Formats: sequence, structure tokens, C-alpha cells
Amino acid sequence: MTRFSSFRQWAHVLPVVVLTTACSTAPVHYYQLQATTPAHAPVQAGTVLLVEAVSLPAEIDRPQLLVENENGQPQLQEQHYWTASLSRLVGQAVAGNLSRQLALSSIYAAPQHTLPRCDLKLYLDIRQFRLQRGVEARLTAAWHLDKTDKNIPLLQGYFDQALPVKSSTHTALVQSQQQLLSVMSEQIGSAMTAHHLMLITATMQDK
Repeated sequence: MTRFSSFRQWAHVLPVVVLTTACSTAPVHYYQLQATTPAHAPVQAGTVLLVEAVSLPAEIDRPQLLVENENGQPQLQEQHYWTASLSRLVGQAVAGNLSRQLALSSIYAAPQHTLPRCDLKLYLDIRQFRLQRGVEARLTAAWHLDKTDKNIPLLQGYFDQALPVKSSTHTALVQSQQQLLSVMSEQIGSAMTAHHLMLITATMQDK
């Protein structure tokens, strides 16, 4: 067999090898954050609350999950993506949790360009959104609730909690963050309930 004929045989094999390699690429996985707070009563319309766009640390404000290894070294997960912007997912989860806890259908997540009116706005500043494989999920955030028409701060709070995560899977980490968002939402909702009369008075005056 000549060198030329040998090369021609390999020329037919090479494209097959490339295609096989391309087909064996690791699959891409997608994750979302959902409202998990149990509903306490049938929801009804009432005070209109808008959860504004959530502020996030720059390092996690990206399509891929950012996961730390057991030593705390951050690693960008190229095959693991959020289904939407993380800011939007957090806002929607918190709005959904509050809607269930307060039994209000009039709680929305930004952006809402056609909202006829808005009585209150909730601002969330996420300081830490930690996903550490085999160790923990941690959520740290400052929040404040404002009266819309006058930008008057009504309530404010700070949340910092972690959940141990023994599993090293991405699903376990995301589920733990969902739980933390639910607990934070309960903190906010409980504060609103405790100041219910003040909130109603504040939203109904000057109308």
C-alpha cells in the first residue's frame, strides 16, 4: 500500500472521528428558581406591590451557575445555565412567595410596563448568593419597602442564612437556594403583616 492510498483511507476516517466527538459533548442543563412558600389562603386583589429589579454581585450576574468547590474556589459551570437572568428569577420567586404568604394576587415582579398602579415597591440587594458544592448554600441580602408615590421607606431588613448541602449536585444547591429565598420572603411578609395597619394607611392616603 502506498503512502498516498494510506492517507486517503485516513481522510475518510477523520471526519467520522470529529463528528463522533461533537456528538459526545456534555449535555447542557438548565435551572430555575420557583416560589415554594405554601399558600395559606385563597389569593385576592389588594395592595399592589412591585418587586423591583434585584441587585446582584457582578460575579454571579451571568447566565451560568457559579459554584464554589469544597475549598471555596469559584468555578463557572459551562454546562449549567439559569433559564433566565438570575435577577429576574430571584424577583419572580420572591413575588410568588409573598403572594402566597399574604394571599394577595396583586404582587408582581419587574418589569411590568402596563401595571395600572403601584402602591408599594420592594427593593432587594443580594450581597451573597453562594453555591458551595458539598458544603452549603448561603443567601445574604438587604431589603427595603417603599411607598411608591413619595419614595418613603416604610420597612427595611437584613437577611443572612445558610443551609448545609451534603450533596454535590447542582440540583441540590439550587433547591437549597429556593428554600432560602422562601425563608427570606417569609421574613419580609411577616414584617408587612406586623405593620399591616400602617401599610394600609400609607397606601390609601393621598388617593
